[in-house]
Amino acid sequence: MTILLGGAEFPQLRPFESADEAGVLELLAMDRLPGQPACSTRMLADAVAGRSATDPAGRAALEGPVVTTVLCAPGGGIAGVVCCAGRPSDGQPLLLWLHCREDFSTAQALIAQALQCCTAGPVHAFTLACALTRGLVGLPERHRRVTGEALRAAGFTSRGRCRYLRAELPVAGLPHLAGVQMNDTAAPPGKRLEVRRRGRVLAQACLERPIDDGVGLIRSVTVAPHARGQGLGVGLLGNALDVLTGLGAREAIVYLDELPADPERDPVAALRTYVASDFTEVDRLLTFTRTLAPR
Repeated sequence: MTILLGGAEFPQLRPFESADEAGVLELLAMDRLPGQPACSTRMLADAVAGRSATDPAGRAALEGPVVTTVLCAPGGGIAGVVCCAGRPSDGQPLLLWLHCREDFSTAQALIAQALQCCTAGPVHAFTLACALTRGLVGLPERHRRVTGEALRAAGFTSRGRCRYLRAELPVAGLPHLAGVQMNDTAAPPGKRLEVRRRGRVLAQACLERPIDDGVGLIRSVTVAPHARGQGLGVGLLGNALDVLTGLGAREAIVYLDELPADPERDPVAALRTYVASDFTEVDRLLTFTRTLAPR
């Protein structure tokens, strides 16, 4: 099969090979977001094998082989790459990750390749944490605009999943809470901070230790419903950022759910809290679904 892109003849799409590593790493570097680690050879190997330290449960749910396909540029090198798999829970295929130098025609060809084996039923894209990132789920709306447009042109619809925020550390001037209990967590390695009164947990924050690039992850800051409106959330955030700074973090990142599991949580209010605490929004992360009528 020959694919024509922009009038130039491209070689046949083919499976990823070890010799493609440098070219794929170059593609990944072009799409790296602030606060995300530079992709290493090992991270790429994990992604190609379907492993993920950030979401082992989600990756364990993949069905069958994880298939990574590259598209070669006419003059040599890699124009794009796409990775797909299935899941046994409902048999629905997944487009795990795709990189294409934000070229629309290249994205179209890679998406078409991913859809070749899907004759009916839904296909999901960017719905699992990728081994190429630090727990990031979704396609960045602004940084990956062209890829999003190509997915919609192929019949996918998008849904906002979360806001991706980051802050430089240390952050001065934030309130803090007294009497916060702190314990180590093993999976992932980090800290859990708790505010307790009369034996009940009123608020807690879960943190991941900074990795080699000095970025710490705030997994969550939650306040019990009956204790909200007392400043516990912003105060505990101040404690959490100090803990990350003490662990050597130079930056903090957070993924703020747009549709939290707790219906009483207000994502708009949470966003205001983080922005008031010197966080800036890097991007909004989207997931995609393509629904086909059964034949």
